[in-house]
Amino acid sequence: MNPSAILIRMNIKTAQRDGVHFSFVNEEEFEAIYKDIFVIKEYDFKTTNRSPFILDCGSHIGVSILYFKRFYPDSQIIGFEPNPRNFKLLQINIQKNNLRDVQLVSAALSDKEGEIDFYVSKDTNAPWTWGDSGVINKWYNKKNSKIIKVQSVKLSQYINNPVDLIKLDIEGMEEIVLNEIEPKLKHVKEIYVEFHGSLTNELNDSKRIFNVLKRNKFAYSITQEAKNINEEEIRKTDPYWLIIHAGKKF
Repeated sequence: MNPSAILIRMNIKTAQRDGVHFSFVNEEEFEAIYKDIFVIKEYDFKTTNRSPFILDCGSHIGVSILYFKRFYPDSQIIGFEPNPRNFKLLQINIQKNNLRDVQLVSAALSDKEGEIDFYVSKDTNAPWTWGDSGVINKWYNKKNSKIIKVQSVKLSQYINNPVDLIKLDIEGMEEIVLNEIEPKLKHVKEIYVEFHGSLTNELNDSKRIFNVLKRNKFAYSITQEAKNINEEEIRKTDPYWLIIHAGKKF
């Protein structure tokens, strides 16, 4: 899709918070994401590396990248975002904040390279896009959603050297991607998995994800509804969300 055509059809809004510039279309969605990342600090990340290498998977419009760059301005970041509208806003937010050492990849992460179906909102004015996914999830229905084709890549091809952090927020494809990169997890120090569970999505199972982490010597904590919980306390509503924070055992 032509980037200029995307811009013409988008009613872009802007905000500045503590010197950081944000461009977005859906204000309510932006405020919710900003609160999660900048206020609640959902992806709080501590490292002694002044130039950490971060893989930001599911970059959306770039709020998480702006957060990481605020605390680690010399970080090296690769951001992945498949939705063409979000990707254009992502580019704008990186450019407007003069960020360097950020590589953006307009593609979905999958276990295959090529092209996949991607489920997005039909709304052209202020769509909610944080539920867009390469799998059918709770938010998909024929009335409000449509299918587009997007490029897909394997995350494993980007993991050849030590990775300080992987942020994985890909709306129901977490297990698919973790399985794909399992042979490379020896290079990864820390992972944030935003798990999107659904009783109808058999491709994404929290227990199997925990097993991948255990096999690869990660210790982890689980947060649900702003509470720290253990595996037995997970509430499996449809859909349900977990934040899984995993780090290597030393």
